Amino acid sequence: MDIARERSWRGKFRRKHRMIKPGVHRVEGRCPLTPLEVGIMLRGMGFDNTTLVYVAAGKIYKEQKYMAPLKQMFPRLLTKYTLATPEELAQFKRHSSRLAALDYTICLHSEAFVTTQGGNFPHFLMGHRRYMYGGHAKTIKPEKRKLVVLFDNSDVRWEVFKQQMKDMLNHSDQRGTEVKKTGESLYTFPMPDCMSKQVEPKYENANTGKNMIL
Repeated sequence: MDIARERSWRGKFRRKHRMIKPGVHRVEGRCPLTPLEVGIMLRGMGFDNTTLVYVAAGKIYKEQKYMAPLKQMFPRLLTKYTLATPEELAQFKRHSSRLAALDYTICLHSEAFVTTQGGNFPHFLMGHRRYMYGGHAKTIKPEKRKLVVLFDNSDVRWEVFKQQMKDMLNHSDQRGTEVKKTGESLYTFPMPDCMSKQVEPKYENANTGKNMIL
């Protein structure tokens, strides 16, 4: 991973304030979930092996090795490369932003969206889904600090783990209609600032008599 980072970012993560400490970052909930961890979490939340799972991602590090457990738990697993034909993807291949736009569009209209890492992509998606569905889109944002404690506890019983995941899922559902607090991104929390309001018109339309939508 150090070699891959150096190739892409040229010394960025060798600077003192950018040094990556995997163990510390993981405990603090700052690391992305692995495919195996995502699979265990989803099964604990009640998603069974008939669930269709779409993975929105770029090139995955050692994909065959690390995606195998997730594919075993969710055989109906798809990516843009398996969902579309090579001919359909040809016009997107050399444009990473276009490929990301495909992932974004599918996630936007999915039944449920699970965010497993930080960055603009999931934050914009969470806000866009809140805006489109009035806060009622199922968006799951895992509590990664709590997950780390559970994953590292080899003595935890499956029934206990499942109950923790159900509680986490319910908490995510309750946060769907959460409004923006001071200092938070308008893109992630568009309510109530960006939502349409229904108001009485200043004059009545003789033909319709309907309220005006702003």
